[in-house]
Amino acid sequence: MTQKITMIKTQKRKGRYNIYLDGKYAFPIGEDVLIRFALSKGQELTEEEIQNITEADNTSKAYQKALNYLSHQLRTKKEVRDHLAQQEIAVPDIEKTIDKLVELKLLDDLQYAKSFVRTMARTSDKGPTVISAKLKQKGILADDISDALLEFPLADQIKSGLAAAKKSANHLHGQSFRAATNKIFQQLMQKGFSSEVVSEVMDELDLKSDDEAESSALREQGDKLWRKNQRFDPKKQVQKVREGLYRKGFASDLINNYLEDKQAEQEKE
Repeated sequence: MTQKITMIKTQKRKGRYNIYLDGKYAFPIGEDVLIRFALSKGQELTEEEIQNITEADNTSKAYQKALNYLSHQLRTKKEVRDHLAQQEIAVPDIEKTIDKLVELKLLDDLQYAKSFVRTMARTSDKGPTVISAKLKQKGILADDISDALLEFPLADQIKSGLAAAKKSANHLHGQSFRAATNKIFQQLMQKGFSSEVVSEVMDELDLKSDDEAESSALREQGDKLWRKNQRFDPKKQVQKVREGLYRKGFASDLINNYLEDKQAEQEKE
């Protein structure tokens, strides 16, 4: 059984047409599909031909939506899949679109990953572990991630880590030398640098303990703890302050000196 095209009507949307069969509205199509199937008024269409035309139009719409999405920036296959799914495109049409984009080299997860790694290495303070996690979230396969990370060689990782460490060090005034050192180490690990890189960075950072700065930091932290624990009896207060300062990384001899001075001050009052 066939049906005759009785009218091809232009939509308000540019490049879109409505097809009427036997005097009734049947389906919409894009200009590319209209041309591909050479549709014209009076043409007879079988059910199979109608199905092929509508399927072709669905695939064409998916492809156009994907191109619009890709026009803003590079994307991964997963990102395009997710975007088309949100546009309520059927899975078969999504997969056809992905295959076509890959064939035309408009989608390339490895190249995307390499570009992403170069950008992150240049503009962020994140190490390979964090970068890998972000790429995994974007659907990049493990082998492609490994290849892409070659764009961030060890020397550059150390350089990036050192810059991050120096920045952290500038914001750690008022802490003990040990606490500041440990914090910088932990921050670098959290940023995604390996223990090997972090150790190298800490060696190059070459932090030195400053006795005057350490004493000043201890007094600052000690006075805070002293006020915080003043509700306790003197013996308990001293114990609490001692424990607090020790947890903050100060040396026992400095803590003892501080507490002796503090107790002497209290006795004079």
